[in-house]
Amino acid sequence: MKKIIITGSNGFVGSSLARKFSWEKFDVTCLVRFGSDTGLIPKECRIFRVNYNNTAEMLEIIEGSDILIHNAASTRAMNWKQFKKANIELTEKILNICNSTKSLKQFIFISSQAAAGPAQDEKHPKIESNRCFPVTMYGKSKLLAENLIKKKAEKSWTIIRPVSVFGPGDKDFLHYFKLIKKHLALHIGFKEKYMNLIYIDDLMEMISKTVGNKKAYNQIFFASDGNKYTLKKFIESLSSALNTYSITISIPEFILYSIALTGDIFSIFNKRPSLINREKIKELKENFWLVNNDKAKNLLGFKPSGNIVHDLETTYKWYKEKGWI
Repeated sequence: MKKIIITGSNGFVGSSLARKFSWEKFDVTCLVRFGSDTGLIPKECRIFRVNYNNTAEMLEIIEGSDILIHNAASTRAMNWKQFKKANIELTEKILNICNSTKSLKQFIFISSQAAAGPAQDEKHPKIESNRCFPVTMYGKSKLLAENLIKKKAEKSWTIIRPVSVFGPGDKDFLHYFKLIKKHLALHIGFKEKYMNLIYIDDLMEMISKTVGNKKAYNQIFFASDGNKYTLKKFIESLSSALNTYSITISIPEFILYSIALTGDIFSIFNKRPSLINREKIKELKENFWLVNNDKAKNLLGFKPSGNIVHDLETTYKWYKEKGWI
């Protein structure tokens, strides 16, 4: 039985990884910080509450495992110092520990499309070999973490860059569901927005195909369902999944900047980043968040379902069952 360790196991993607590999009969160890809510982690998984700065403890936990998936990260932070600490320095610490182990064979890093930045236009989605131009501090921190791995990893590594991920357990897309349920949809600016999406089960299937797969060693992969969506199409699909209608309101970017500035000011007093902030606006104002997933399909045999209405329906049912909506 292969032994796998997952950092940041308590969140949406991390708990889904724990569930996926538990189903696949891996010996799964979940690492979470003290005070984290572990409610989404399957009961059959081993959970360690850890201080990532305790190198000796971390080495003792990781030694004996075959695969480590480094998923722990911050997607929102108050400033660059916090992003650097959570996404770069933590990655380096864990990487150094992994390099010291005898048993570990593969280091898998869950990065982000944000590390690559947006595509130049609708007809030229990003491929893995393109130069990266992140537009946010989060994206920059993920790219610098990737560069650390490529430079310092002594084990075989795999870097996965998911596009926007939705599914049961996600809290970011939950806001869209709640708006649509109220028959409202928001469109940023007046130009068409293009994007890729991936359902959580498809992302899990793709990551699974990289585990222990020599074709995935020392490779970077975009994770997408391969379909190109406009924001308008996504709104229509979500409305259909909820069996309702919605009225779309276009918000000029300058108004959004004002909202984001207000959010940033409040975050100073709340000591935590707001959902809508100036960094988030940098992402929202881009028109082409598009990638090409041919590499994953050709090298890994990845076959995403890409049935967005069905997947949104499944997500909606889960939200209702859990009382989230």
